Amino acid sequence: MKKCLITGVNGFVGHHLLQYFDTEKTEITDILGMDYFPETATYTPQQFSYHFEQVDLTEPEPFTSLADNFDPDWLIHLAAESSVAASWREPDRCMTNNWNINYNILRFLKLRPIRYRSKCRMLAVGSSEVYGYRENWQEPLEESHPRLPYNPYAVSRVHQEDWIQLNVKWHKLNIVSTRSFHHTGPGQTNRFVIPSFIGQLQEARKNGQKTVHLQTGNIRLIRDFSDVRDMVRAYHLLLEHGQSGEVYNICCGEGVSLLNIIEILAEILELDVTIEIDETLCRRGEPPIVIGNPQKIFRTTGWTPQFSLEQTLRDMIQKQN
Repeated sequence: MKKCLITGVNGFVGHHLLQYFDTEKTEITDILGMDYFPETATYTPQQFSYHFEQVDLTEPEPFTSLADNFDPDWLIHLAAESSVAASWREPDRCMTNNWNINYNILRFLKLRPIRYRSKCRMLAVGSSEVYGYRENWQEPLEESHPRLPYNPYAVSRVHQEDWIQLNVKWHKLNIVSTRSFHHTGPGQTNRFVIPSFIGQLQEARKNGQKTVHLQTGNIRLIRDFSDVRDMVRAYHLLLEHGQSGEVYNICCGEGVSLLNIIEILAEILELDVTIEIDETLCRRGEPPIVIGNPQKIFRTTGWTPQFSLEQTLRDMIQKQN
């Protein structure tokens, strides 16, 4: 039986992670959730005991004392400044916060007595943004591909990976890392691209419109989207089977354009959609294609995606109704 500490628990992925552990039969008996932001609703799980602490993880205390008293077997690190757009607006905030959060968590682990260091197994959630911009994309990105960070957020994730590698090597910490590709699903806020499309189309439909004029950024971008429910299942499997010091892509291995996603949504909602590109919505340094190779996680854990893109979109539409 295991005790699990989750940072960034009040975010989109954190909520789904709690739901996953509450619906699947796992070895977890106690979860301590931490987040800078307060809970928006009280979560009452059925399968484990749950306690939440509002904590500024950029500061070493009270995180260290709370974590030490809880004595977790697993630590899932979700907390981060994760917006690429915000990282361009406030690069110092993104870099400083993400570095401090990662540093404080690893500091807690390495200050433990040596005999306890490997007891707490950590999953450090990272991002495919570290692969960066490639003009001539030819094949799905493997973990061995060079990292070419092209925005401040991606640089902060490279620093996270490198600091983890040093601590695994020199302090014998037990840490598995991910490069999580794009993921979406029910409950994601409208500041993300797919929920934004759904929100605009749903609003038009409620107003009785059959033809919708949609303002978008670059819809020719091709991305490798996973369902968040598949993503959290992968996190659990990596905690169970991943190798310490290794990094794993989590992705489907298939690309879809944002234009294609709009077309699927229009078909589901029975709408005619016209599109206008708004240059102010186009981010600089956007790679035209980002598709990952998931073979490493397939081999290591047996994980494969269970949700089709259409099912994910239908569930998101139902959630927003």
